[in-house]
Amino acid sequence: MTNSFTSITSRRQALRKIIGAAGITASLPLLGWSVSARAQTDDAATKASKPAVQYQDQPKGKSDCANCANFIPGESANAVGTCTVVAGGISPRGWCLAYAGNG
Repeated sequence: MTNSFTSITSRRQALRKIIGAAGITASLPLLGWSVSARAQTDDAATKASKPAVQYQDQPKGKSDCANCANFIPGESANAVGTCTVVAGGISPRGWCLAYAGNG
């Protein structure tokens, strides 16, 4: 009878391990999401705010974000893009003090 009890105990331990492994496996995507969200937050914290660089949605003369070395374009020519220096969405027709001409 001791063998039967040992067999049941082993089965329970195996089930606990399987359930634990399934829980860990199911939580891995959530862990990846939290790391990604933290990276985005850290990225925004290292960039300048729009008011700090006097960002405006209009060009200054012939200078605009679409012609800036720091600008990362959106999906189309008129789509909102991003900037390596300024946090948030950036209009290709915008301008700020961080403007760096491409030529």
